[in-house]
Amino acid sequence: MKKIILVSIAKEKKIEDFRMVIMPSGRDKIGLIQDKDYGIVAYPNKNNFEKIGELIYWGFNESDDKVIDISPNIKFEKQFYNCSSFRKVLNEYNEISFSFVKGIYKILLLKKQGDAFVAFKDENKEAVEYIFSEKPTALELGTKVMEMFEYKERYDGLIE
Repeated sequence: MKKIILVSIAKEKKIEDFRMVIMPSGRDKIGLIQDKDYGIVAYPNKNNFEKIGELIYWGFNESDDKVIDISPNIKFEKQFYNCSSFRKVLNEYNEISFSFVKGIYKILLLKKQGDAFVAFKDENKEAVEYIFSEKPTALELGTKVMEMFEYKERYDGLIE
């Protein structure tokens, strides 16, 4: 059985007609978790929580501990995000990680810090995360992920 599964979920900072990118993970040559060189680019209806959850579970099922060798010629920012640089990805997308570690399913809201995404902390300096008591259904997962993206968009002032 897989020990650690991590799925990256990025959502364009738009309210309507947004792009979502879901990337499964594998391992690099030294064993660190990294995104694979393929994923799903979708333009889902923001209220179709079950479909969003199904897309995330696709990434979950594609994630494994296999070593992947990603070509340095692959430009993720162009291939998946339609951005000219990774810095634009950081500026134009919010990100959530969905993980399964030691039998616990968790989503964690991330924020831009420098040239990377790190845990987003609320006004109490607590990481914004949600731990599921059991494996969530696609509907539960999609609903919580979209609630978390909405929380971040409210924080950023994109919605009132």
